[in-house]
Amino acid sequence: MGFQNFHGVDGSEGMLRLARRKGLYQDLKQCILGARPLPAPAESYDAVLIVGALSVGQVPCSVIRELWQVTKPGGYVCMTTRANASNREYKEELESVLQLMEQTGLWSRVTVLEEDLWEKAVSDQESGYIPGVVYLYRKSVGATHEQFNAMNQ
Repeated sequence: MGFQNFHGVDGSEGMLRLARRKGLYQDLKQCILGARPLPAPAESYDAVLIVGALSVGQVPCSVIRELWQVTKPGGYVCMTTRANASNREYKEELESVLQLMEQTGLWSRVTVLEEDLWEKAVSDQESGYIPGVVYLYRKSVGATHEQFNAMNQ
């Protein structure tokens, strides 16, 4: 796809320092997603990715709507979440939001990839690797903010 302009958001100043050292990003901002609005203008990105943050105790599912807002019409939103037992309720809530947004016509699902060996388990209750899911959606070109607002009521 040839993406060349990268912006990043993270809640941790330490992670932002690491990202700056990579030299990939043109803009980096600190923000605790869900606690403050996403610091990006509406309809400004061809692709939006959120990796490793959509899980219980981290970023609330309400942030998905903000990701949609900052994506250009026809642009892509790629998200990941864990599919292990401790994240099951969160995953169900996330998939409910994704489905509602699809039913409302805000976007269409491109693919959902379930992976059994997603990431190394870090809790005492699990060992080896835990499962995870990658979701890829494309924002509808004709999606309106009226549809978006109706979904939120």
